Amino acid sequence: MNVTAQAGDTLIQTSGITPLDLQAAKRSVRKALRAQRKAISPSAQCKAARAVAQRVFRCAAMRRARRIAVYLSMASELPTAPLIAALKARRIAVFAPVILHGNLRFRRLSGARLHAHKLGMSQPRAGVALRASAMDVLVLPLLAFDARGMRLGQGGGYYDRALSRCRFRPYRLGVAYAQQQVGKVPTESFDQPLDAVLTERGLQRFNRSFPG
Repeated sequence: MNVTAQAGDTLIQTSGITPLDLQAAKRSVRKALRAQRKAISPSAQCKAARAVAQRVFRCAAMRRARRIAVYLSMASELPTAPLIAALKARRIAVFAPVILHGNLRFRRLSGARLHAHKLGMSQPRAGVALRASAMDVLVLPLLAFDARGMRLGQGGGYYDRALSRCRFRPYRLGVAYAQQQVGKVPTESFDQPLDAVLTERGLQRFNRSFPG
């Protein structure tokens, strides 16, 4: 197996790697990409977030959706507040991820009080917790993506596990800065692909095909 990933000027390449080597490669990629993302200025973050919100309905799945789950941004992730406001303005039901007993679920944001999870993200405190398959669209955070539509997350595997149980729904839309695209994301058989990625530069669609 060959794995190549590039984050800025950082190139990580391995050949014939073992599962342990692959995990090490992912950690290296994550470290480089977190540093790169943290270097984005607050003004550039806000500009990109507004651009994403303005472009979101270019995606047909977003125009058709009744239930959309959106991550609540933290740290250096692309801010999702403008996107959430745009969805609510169209009276779309917006849900946010929650972790319950180690599983990823989704609760509606409307009027919900938030609390901080031990992993650092905010999540709705109460409400009916739905599975990913109940969503029309799932807006995912990511550290990196590639031209195949493969995504590198934070490493917890919550989204991958939730989506592995979903055959057709939801539509998987990554949201990121354009500079988070890399040559090739190191992947394993359980990593779940995206249908599209939306950045400040526009929408990039993929033909979803599962690795392995």
